[in-house]
Amino acid sequence: MGAWIAAAAATGLWLLLLLALAVATRNPDVEPGPATGELAGQSPAVVDLITGDWRLCDEAPSATLLDLAARGVVAVEEIGPELSLVRLRGEPGDLRPYERLVYDHVRSLSVDGVVATGALAEGSRDLGRWWKSFRKKVIVEARAQGLSRPRWSRAHALLLGVAAVVPAAAIGIAVAADDARHDGGPGAAIVSFALLVTLMGRLNGERGTAEGARAAAHWLGVREHLRATGRFAEQPAASVTIWGRHLAYAAALGLAPRAVRSLPVSTPADDNRAWSDYGGMWHVVNVRYPSRLLWGRPPGATILRGLAAGWFTGFPTWILLVVAAAFGVWPDGLVLPAALAVGLAVAGLPVVRAISDLGGAATVEGQVVRLRRFPDGGKANDTSKWTYWCAIDEGASREVRAMCLSEEMWLPLREGDRVRAVAGRRLGWIRRVDVIEGSRLRDAATYDDTGEYAVDAPENLGEVRVLPDRPPGAWDGPADGRRRPE
Repeated sequence: MGAWIAAAAATGLWLLLLLALAVATRNPDVEPGPATGELAGQSPAVVDLITGDWRLCDEAPSATLLDLAARGVVAVEEIGPELSLVRLRGEPGDLRPYERLVYDHVRSLSVDGVVATGALAEGSRDLGRWWKSFRKKVIVEARAQGLSRPRWSRAHALLLGVAAVVPAAAIGIAVAADDARHDGGPGAAIVSFALLVTLMGRLNGERGTAEGARAAAHWLGVREHLRATGRFAEQPAASVTIWGRHLAYAAALGLAPRAVRSLPVSTPADDNRAWSDYGGMWHVVNVRYPSRLLWGRPPGATILRGLAAGWFTGFPTWILLVVAAAFGVWPDGLVLPAALAVGLAVAGLPVVRAISDLGGAATVEGQVVRLRRFPDGGKANDTSKWTYWCAIDEGASREVRAMCLSEEMWLPLREGDRVRAVAGRRLGWIRRVDVIEGSRLRDAATYDDTGEYAVDAPENLGEVRVLPDRPPGAWDGPADGRRRPE
């Protein structure tokens, strides 16, 4: 008991140390400055960071794209009430690393330099890695401008890490003393130390400097000015031609939700709503994933399932009818025919549909607009069986039913591929699929998550680390040899 009391005391003291350092390193209080229309030198993404309590918000990539439009790098054009386009305007020249990230994403999606604004959520990029890369690059610039710094310095990290050894060792000793036969002390100590370090890392993040607090106060004053003088909440993204950079900063400050929603740069693609350029015109395709009761299974498996369903329905029916006949409720001569009729009725529909697909599968040609996999019943885990879905836009309808296929056929495909598939129209099972033309996203350098900067921010402890040949705050124009995602 004494060992456990000592372990609890050591852990409590460590938590008090963590709490004290967390209070000492909290962000400075920022009071909005006087309302002003003067735009200072920070970019919209950096403004989003320092006015959001030094946490980057989802609006930052959209605000960055609006800023690129205001500076003439791209153009946003409203074609109709449901269609707006982003048009590239030649070589952009020098861009900040995170601006290049946004520009390259738009370029990877564009066809002849044009992409629908709603299609900005499309693409085969790993959105989590893309967002992490964007965030790190914004933090590097904020730190280079003296506006931000890591919450834990190396001294803080070293102090907390060394101090965590004491409660971890105490817990290990307590476990060993409590159950000497299983020798679980070392393992308990290691796990305890890992948990304490994880907790320390979870509290890590960006912390504002005094200069950052002054800049944030100025931008909060700009926010009050924009709120009072412009109806930015109602402005579409295309109105950047009128409002210029003020709309970009309004988006970064949370005042232009309509413009931000229409530029879903950092938004995951909707499973049920896809954008397609098949046929030459950008358009929306609504994707349905039908119930798998009679859909999305191979014909052979469907026949077996149908026969099994007929058996498990017909046999209980036969038993019930035998009992009913014994009580004179049902004629003896109709027991077996009625049970067979019920079983055949249940088995008939899937069997007929499967035989129909076996006899004549159809050829489906178009563009892959959605590739998804969902757990086949229940929650996803390491032992889950998956159902693999592929939605193909044939250009004939704005409603597409996704079809199923095997994992081996699903894995090589990419959204945007032009394919020719052999599939059953009644069961929705793809037997064969050939790529006619690979997606342009296959070879696109969708994002660079390590190239110009390497910074521990804010998930890892430590100071900023910049690659030795790149001084903080500097950037090149087009990045040759951009790293591709693994």
